[in-house]
Amino acid sequence: MVSSASPRAPRTSTTDRPARAERPPRMSREELRTRVLAAAHDMLGGDGLTVGLHHLNMEELIRRVGVPRSSAFAAFGGKEQLMADLMVDTLRPRLVDGGALSIVSDGSVEEVRRILIDNAHRLTDAAGRPDPAGGTVVLREAVRVALVRNFHDTMASPEWKSYMALSVSVNSLPEERRQVVRETLQQTDTVFLERMARFYEQIFAVVHRRPRPGVTYRQLVTAGASVVEGLVSRALIGSESFSDDRRGPGLDGEDVPWSLVATAFWALVEGLSEEIPVSRAGAPEHEGVLSR
Repeated sequence: MVSSASPRAPRTSTTDRPARAERPPRMSREELRTRVLAAAHDMLGGDGLTVGLHHLNMEELIRRVGVPRSSAFAAFGGKEQLMADLMVDTLRPRLVDGGALSIVSDGSVEEVRRILIDNAHRLTDAAGRPDPAGGTVVLREAVRVALVRNFHDTMASPEWKSYMALSVSVNSLPEERRQVVRETLQQTDTVFLERMARFYEQIFAVVHRRPRPGVTYRQLVTAGASVVEGLVSRALIGSESFSDDRRGPGLDGEDVPWSLVATAFWALVEGLSEEIPVSRAGAPEHEGVLSR
């Protein structure tokens, strides 16, 4: 009898089967986290972490304006342009009427003027001649007091934080937005430097002081602002360096508290400026500054 069943196919040997892909070994959660973070750093390249406006809820913004979404974006030529215009507009108040960066607060400027007025008698000797040594003592006290006020005002300033955020992230912006934001940052910085250079010059005239040879008032302002900004940045992350006051001389040589920011700022002033010798000093120029 012949079987109707189909003949069986010959059995394939194990050596003839196609090789199955090797499954990669299972990695631990910690290793996966490490790899993801490493890949993210590679993607960031040389730009580092960037600061954007992603926390701004666009839908809430449009709802507050009360117009259709398409109309809001069309008014700026698109969402990206809206973001660029917002960045520039954040800086604009500092460019109006020569306004300075909020790193030098109005309160700290008034502290300087108050100390100069209260101690005007220390700026001249018994014969009414300029007294550079007395001027140094008064300026030192102004730095000690005003820098504390300025430090805390800067820490609390949303405008300063916006300026710093845009400064460090401008190179990560798309090219079409980068240039206009960078130009506005530069204009803002120029306004700040020019205004504060004039203020330094006025104050130095009162206390019979001048920049050292080769140093300009703009350089003094730039260095001073860098000290304040650097220390404020560290304070904002909770640096413990600000927990204790240092001790130093007061107006009459008494032992008084000195903050770190005032100590660093005064060291900079001493290093970059000098007293004007009495023989070359002109008459005191108090009125223009002290009467404001």
